[in-house]
Amino acid sequence: MRKPLSLIPAFFLLVLSLQGQVTCTVLPADTIVCYNDSMAFRTAVTGAGPFTYQWQKNAVILPAETDSILVFTQVTPGDTGYYRCIVSNGIDRDTSNSGHLRMHPMMHIDTLYRYNALGCPGVCKGQFKVKVSGGAPPYVYNWGSGFSQDTLVFGLCPGMHLFKVSDTNNCVLSRDYFVDVLKLPKIDFTKNPDKDTIYLSNPFMTVQFPDTAEADIAGWSWNFGEDTTTVVGINPATHTYTKSGHYNISLSFTDLNGCDTTVQHELTVKVADVMVYNVFTPNKDGVNDNFAIRLKDDKAGTLDYRDAYISTELVVYDRWGKKVYEKSNYKSEDWDGSNHADGVYYYVLTCHGQYGDDIFRGSVTIIGSGFSSGP
Repeated sequence: MRKPLSLIPAFFLLVLSLQGQVTCTVLPADTIVCYNDSMAFRTAVTGAGPFTYQWQKNAVILPAETDSILVFTQVTPGDTGYYRCIVSNGIDRDTSNSGHLRMHPMMHIDTLYRYNALGCPGVCKGQFKVKVSGGAPPYVYNWGSGFSQDTLVFGLCPGMHLFKVSDTNNCVLSRDYFVDVLKLPKIDFTKNPDKDTIYLSNPFMTVQFPDTAEADIAGWSWNFGEDTTTVVGINPATHTYTKSGHYNISLSFTDLNGCDTTVQHELTVKVADVMVYNVFTPNKDGVNDNFAIRLKDDKAGTLDYRDAYISTELVVYDRWGKKVYEKSNYKSEDWDGSNHADGVYYYVLTCHGQYGDDIFRGSVTIIGSGFSSGP
């Protein structure tokens, strides 16, 4: 049987009361921060837990704030006021003191605007003006590029920048700003031949930009990379290479705003190395059916060896010295060996180049033609 409460000794009632007693203190009691700063109120609680927490602002409950810490990630003027916390352990509860959150006077960026005309890409001539008010002047300005002028900054490079201003309270206000540039005309050029590799035996390169682009530019020049010589004001322009190597062909032009631009394409000039096949089987099986001539570095078999020269001539003789085939500018695999018996034939391939001729002599064997020269 449960004893009446009046029969429980007073000592034990005092112990139960002390075990349930809760006290709560909010820290800091008073704080002042800058606009957009972060801060937090914390609770110091005594008594036996576990505890529940309920924060209030200006004596009004904040339903979502039920943690032991009240966090402000970015303080705004609307956050200022008095905050207290009600703490309970189910037996007792306590309402804390009020923590006062204050904010320094706000600074304002009244204007931030471009002051000068747009510059050319890559030219650091951006100029911006700014006007700041509020806070606690005097202000310290930082334009993100080492400049600290208060009203006009110049020499800014194109791109996105971050402007910061601080006052005597060490409050900081920042804003992104963009230094824009003049838009360049989009001009490119084509090569003829339209290849990344040409050969010293046919070393001619012609470059050209569209005629319509002349309306957007005030002048231009070409450089073919072989020396420092430039070709000025000519379109199209042609160059004859004198030695093998890797070159950058460049078009430099000035647009109507006075901005300079250079466009480049890479080019390799090399010595041609021709390979003449010494056997073919004109049996129409689709494999090695014709007399083939290739460039040795043509691994994919997609190049035309004739492009390496100005012109070519092929003459084929039988073993008695009789001419059986002749073709100017012979295309690889044009000769199928038809109407020629199996056997050994002799060829002379003459390739005419800019700085001399390459002459290839050798034999080629026809196998499986199915043609008989006798009865």
